[in-house]
Amino acid sequence: MQKITFVRHGQASYGSDNYDKLSELGHKQTRLLGEYFKKIDYQFDAIYTGNMIRHHETAEQILNGMDVSTHFNQIPNFDEFDFEAVVAAYLAFSGETLPCKDAPRSDFYRLLKQAMLAWSNNQLLHLPETWQAFQHRVVAGVKHAITQHPNAQHILVATSGGAIAMLKGHVLGLSVDKLVDMNLQIRNASFHQYLVSPSHMLETSFNQIGHLELQANKALLTYS
Repeated sequence: MQKITFVRHGQASYGSDNYDKLSELGHKQTRLLGEYFKKIDYQFDAIYTGNMIRHHETAEQILNGMDVSTHFNQIPNFDEFDFEAVVAAYLAFSGETLPCKDAPRSDFYRLLKQAMLAWSNNQLLHLPETWQAFQHRVVAGVKHAITQHPNAQHILVATSGGAIAMLKGHVLGLSVDKLVDMNLQIRNASFHQYLVSPSHMLETSFNQIGHLELQANKALLTYS
C-alpha cells in the first residue's frame, strides 16, 4: 500500500478582502512543518495540491522548510468546497443573517455547521456542487494520485480541512453530524496520514501538530 500525507493549509487571511492566501503566521506554520518533515527524513515521491492559492503556498513553504525544490501537481479534486456559496444558500434558506465582521469566530463556525448540515441534506439550492459530488471528487483525487504514481511510496497532498474531513468520513463511515463537528476541529498546518491501494484506504493518523507544539507557542495553534 502507498502512504499519503494530507496537510491542511496554514492559517489563511481570515477577515481580509482575500481569504485565499496564507497569513504571515500561516507561512511560518507550514515552513515549520517542512522543517519537521526534513528532521524525520520524509521524502515525497509526488506532491499534489488543489488549485487554491493557499494550497500552493502551503506546498511551497513545506518544500522551503525541507530545503528541496520539486514540481507539484495541481488538480481541482483537492479544492475546498465553496463555503461562501454554502453559507449564502443557507442564509437564503433559513432567513438567518450573517454575523457582523467583528463578531466572535464561534458565531461564524456555528453558522457554517448549520449550513453544512443543510447542504448534506440537499436542502440548499443553486450550489456549485452537491455534498455527494464533493465527496466523490475528493475520493477520485486520491485514486487519481495513486494511479498516476503507482510506484510512489509516499505522496504529499496540500489541501483544505473540508476535503480532509470528507475523506475521513468516507473511510471511517462517519455520520454527517460527526463529520461536520470533526471538520471544525482540524488545525491549520496539521497533517493526516493514510495507507491506500486501488481498493482500500486506511487512516493511520489525524490532526498531527507536533511540529507546532514543539515551539511552545500557543499562537501557532489556529483553526482558520
